[in-house]
Amino acid sequence: MPITPPPPDTGADFSDLPDRLCTWCKVPMTKRLVGGRQFIHYTCPKCIFQHTTRLGPKPAAK
Repeated sequence: MPITPPPPDTGADFSDLPDRLCTWCKVPMTKRLVGGRQFIHYTCPKCIFQHTTRLGPKPAAK
């Protein structure tokens, strides 16, 4: 049985997420929420540079 990815989260309001320019190309990066909506994953459409930023505070260590 093939593994299928979960459907995209359509409830995200991307206008509230910060924009980011690629470090090298200086073009706007695409963004999506990942990790249970805890992180913003950015990808450059030109050079495929990737960056991830945590939303909110880091959880306390156990």
